[in-house]
Amino acid sequence: MIDSNNSPGPHLSSADASERETLAPDGDAPLVADPRASLSPAALEILAAAQRALVEKGFAGLTLRAVARESGANSAMVQYYFGGKDGLVEAMIDSVFRDDQEEAATIMESVPRDERLRRFVDGLRTIGSSRSFRVFFDILPYALRIDGHRVRLARTYDWYRRLKRNWLAPEWTPSPEEEETLLAVAELATAVVDGLAIQELIDDTVDRERAYAVLEFMLQRSLPELLESGLPVATAKR
Repeated sequence: MIDSNNSPGPHLSSADASERETLAPDGDAPLVADPRASLSPAALEILAAAQRALVEKGFAGLTLRAVARESGANSAMVQYYFGGKDGLVEAMIDSVFRDDQEEAATIMESVPRDERLRRFVDGLRTIGSSRSFRVFFDILPYALRIDGHRVRLARTYDWYRRLKRNWLAPEWTPSPEEEETLLAVAELATAVVDGLAIQELIDDTVDRERAYAVLEFMLQRSLPELLESGLPVATAKR
């Protein structure tokens, strides 16, 4: 890719990419830095063009030639900035949902405590309606077959779950048992967003609003009790 001064430069090697990773286990900071922060305007347009090409042509159609044609650059420049198809995929994995997640996280910071669960579900709705899901699901089958991409996906999902856990945090410092409960709810919420997005992509008659209304109803009534009583031991150990 290119240097932090936005001047042209060679694509990042695996070793360079590892230096961009932040390893802090807590908080809202992503585990992988945003690759767009060090990209020139030309490289950003190539990345955006790659996403458009992926949506229009599918993963098999995501070629350097197709991205070059979509962006107005040439294949050599695409390769210069990203090193090839794998580099484009890595950049998309690291950036495709970031804006949606960070926007929702920013909104949640100012939400009054008594509105937190309602706005939490609103945040899930916003993320779930993002057009980025099409890009993500086109990448997913390919990325799961490659260890490096699968690791990047795992780190990205860990960030998603930590964000959602933080949105649900109570006023007090949670106990270890309460942390387990918050993490479980964050995992479930992430699965709900992904699952509903898949269903809607397959069948445009799916009513996501109905499902999110049920989720909010369940959280309003169950989360306080779960935090007080903890997860059922048999279920948690399974």
